[in-house]
Amino acid sequence: MGTGTGSTGGANQGYRVEVEQLRTFAGQVRLLLKEFEKDADGNTTHGRSGIGKTAFGTFDEATEIHSRYSTMRDALRDVLNQLQQAIDQAQKKAELTATNYEEHDQHVATKLNLSGDGWSVSSPSASSQAAYEQNQVPSSRGNATI
Repeated sequence: MGTGTGSTGGANQGYRVEVEQLRTFAGQVRLLLKEFEKDADGNTTHGRSGIGKTAFGTFDEATEIHSRYSTMRDALRDVLNQLQQAIDQAQKKAELTATNYEEHDQHVATKLNLSGDGWSVSSPSASSQAAYEQNQVPSSRGNATI
């Protein structure tokens, strides 16, 4: 989302949203999530990385090393699962945002009918017409004194 300055518009034009760029971003995130699920899924990685309780030996220090290894392995699984959820949410929110902007634009387009000049409203509301007329500068024709 840009602020409507520079080449995308002038000052005071509000925000400009490129819905297609949001959809592209959502697609890229979806691909990232697919890759992540294939290569770094927390539960899958956890299952592949397990080693037996006696892998380091049977003495007290070896048991302690295995215990710490298990703790770190479980923590890594949890972090990977949280990251996967965050990526999934980012994709869904980008897609939802793009859809909301499209729906808003469609709604505005059905309510806003421009006149033939492509600029002014063909049927302004009574309140907007009154505000427009109130803010008009009086014509100086016939009022000039020389």
